[in-house]
Amino acid sequence: MLKKPLVVAFATALTSAITVAEASEFEVTVTNLTSGIHFTPLIVSAHTPDAAMFNTSSQASPQLQAIAEGGDVSAMAALLESIGASVATGDGLVAPGASATFTVNSSSTNSVLSLTGMLLPTNDGFVGLNSVTLPTSMGTTKAYTARGYDAGTEANVEVVGSGAPGEAGFPAPPPVVATGTGTGATGIHTEAEGFVTVHRGVIGDLDATGGHSDINAAEHRWQNPVASVSITMVGGDGNNDGNGPGAVGNLGGLVYSPSAVEIFWEPAISNNSIITGYEINRDGELVETRDGTSFFNEGLQSDTDYTFSVRAIDANGNAGEYQTVVLRTNP
Repeated sequence: MLKKPLVVAFATALTSAITVAEASEFEVTVTNLTSGIHFTPLIVSAHTPDAAMFNTSSQASPQLQAIAEGGDVSAMAALLESIGASVATGDGLVAPGASATFTVNSSSTNSVLSLTGMLLPTNDGFVGLNSVTLPTSMGTTKAYTARGYDAGTEANVEVVGSGAPGEAGFPAPPPVVATGTGTGATGIHTEAEGFVTVHRGVIGDLDATGGHSDINAAEHRWQNPVASVSITMVGGDGNNDGNGPGAVGNLGGLVYSPSAVEIFWEPAISNNSIITGYEINRDGELVETRDGTSFFNEGLQSDTDYTFSVRAIDANGNAGEYQTVVLRTNP
């Protein structure tokens, strides 16, 4: 089931979720892997698993449009903060080959991390990482790569413009102009997709004062991935010292009726102890601890999403990483 974009789903109450580590601090480093593309100031957030800055194949929110067309993260930051997310924003362009580092915090609800920022020069392209899991032990690091996406809100005409949402053209600040953007192009004849897709890259040309594109084909062509991301737990309450239980495997579920579901998983493994049980949470509340690898839940509301999270507990009292599945009961 696809997560709902933050703004599209904002009128719907967001369910709670359990973090992999409560009240922990994370250092996030984003490195630009391209040779000619700048990132606008980035926004990085630790948030609940049922929220998302974007979803492919879904319409972009106004907040995402503001980022993808003009690099403005303020509206997205305000929205994330309004639902209790931890948010960090950059203060300058991230040049090709350069890195930017941020600090965010998990909590009893914010257990996944997302980031985004505009790709320049593009009309509505953005670098994106969507709801990845955080490290669970102090000093450990998780590494990811991030793709370039197309917000689908503006036609990729490839001409310089204001960068204001709804107005054709990409902004061209001096560092971007210095990489070889042109002027006077007629523009590429195309239409906006209307939904978020993986970006196909730019076309460009070699005419600096005309042609069909203001993007320099020799300097600004790129392929995915566009960024590497490292996330390191640097403070707070990690679950254990790395010797505790691993995560349960292949957490899934079945919906039987408007009021009954079942979840099931493969056993976790502990490096220095034995697994004594599994904590099962529904919408952020502990509902049962058991030694089996399935849980049948009835008495639920019809046509409703329920978020189930499961983690292992070992004989030393260490807890593993939560794994989460969302099930929707039948109408």
